[in-house]
Amino acid sequence: VLGSGGHTAEMCTINMALLSSARGKGIYNPLRYIIANDDITSRSRITSAMQKVGVALDDTSFIYVPRSRKVGQSYLSSVFTTLWALLWSIWLVWSGQPKLLLCNGPGTCVPFCIATYICRRIRRLPSKTKIVFVESWCRVRTLSLSGKLLRPFLDLLVVQWPALAEKYKNANNVKYFGKIM
Repeated sequence: VLGSGGHTAEMCTINMALLSSARGKGIYNPLRYIIANDDITSRSRITSAMQKVGVALDDTSFIYVPRSRKVGQSYLSSVFTTLWALLWSIWLVWSGQPKLLLCNGPGTCVPFCIATYICRRIRRLPSKTKIVFVESWCRVRTLSLSGKLLRPFLDLLVVQWPALAEKYKNANNVKYFGKIM
């Protein structure tokens, strides 16, 4: 799941690392990038990053979805837009059957993580389908709002700072591997 700005920059770095080897290209295939329908930069940024590691993307590599909450949108109205985005997400997860949902915090990822969790619980997806959230490197002491909301639904929440790892040392799904970006 891509988000405009820094989230996409971080996801480009993560994807380049995952897909820089032949083994990675074999494991993480086919690729589908979820982008908010009003995001005008993420597609070109991820396409450029993937070209650097020899991965060609085409129109089928991108799925455009409604944003669950826009920057500055009131919390009250975001309830309705998030429900709409969740319905989209459930349909896309149901039909797309992902093996891995990888995200790093944009609000667009929240409905997809919940939809993947729901589809896995009702056995529409195999239990080996994983939901992985890589917390942004700028989150030093606290989780992002997305991280806080999604932690109970995630298979793995990767944090990049010792202080944050210490805070969640008793959480089974929170892991620290050092700074990965």
